[in-house]
Amino acid sequence: MALEHLGWREDFATSFEPFHTQGLQAGRVVIQHRDLYHLLTADGEVEGIVPGRFRHTPSSPADFPAVGDWVAFGSTEYDGPVSIQAVLPRRSKFSRLAAGTTPYEQVIATNVDTVFIVSGLDDNHKLRRIERYATQVWQSGAIPVVLLNKVDLCPDPESVLCEAQLALPGVDVLTVSGERGDGIDGLTRYLAPGQTVALVGSSGVGKSTLINFVLGHQQMATHDVRDGDSRGRHTTTHRELIQAPGGAMLIDTQGMREFALWTEH
Repeated sequence: MALEHLGWREDFATSFEPFHTQGLQAGRVVIQHRDLYHLLTADGEVEGIVPGRFRHTPSSPADFPAVGDWVAFGSTEYDGPVSIQAVLPRRSKFSRLAAGTTPYEQVIATNVDTVFIVSGLDDNHKLRRIERYATQVWQSGAIPVVLLNKVDLCPDPESVLCEAQLALPGVDVLTVSGERGDGIDGLTRYLAPGQTVALVGSSGVGKSTLINFVLGHQQMATHDVRDGDSRGRHTTTHRELIQAPGGAMLIDTQGMREFALWTEH
């Protein structure tokens, strides 16, 4: 597979040139499981690890590979995962302030062109939360697009749409239904070949259902939301980059019930 189909661009090629002269290869992180990374390359998928000497170089957890990153890697002396030697400079980086007693930057996805901010119109819609997401997306270097999902369950979607459009000037706001397919055709302009789109939002808003509809088959696991407050369980347990039929790359993310803004210090 040509790297361009995975989102490779001229600026990545320029950054990679010094590593190419060292005999290293380029790959894109599509899944991260703790310390094991799945990489898509021109020759297929391989597993990769970060060697010990790399661990002493990054200044923060945000400098380690994340889903969406392009990395330079080399083979190892044994039959096992390849060795990730460097992370190429990122075009965009969508992060949040991680919860805990020692706050740090948690990278959600990198090298993203568009972020679909998904909100469920089944009593799980909070405009202030969407505004926080949109602010962080702009800061990341990507373009925010709001998807008001489950429009089939909303008694007055037009008023909710108008309210969101007034609160988010300059941001595209669309009403969709991942179950029935309402409004999905409107997403086509964001899903061009080589484009990378991440979906973010709370648990139960229907991110995985939307991805399944775009893919045309049931690839991502889904669950019904909880009665009473429309909250969902964390169906997606890890971030994953998936190639859509039209050539775009989609990143599904874990549900985030709380989203705190991350600001560079």
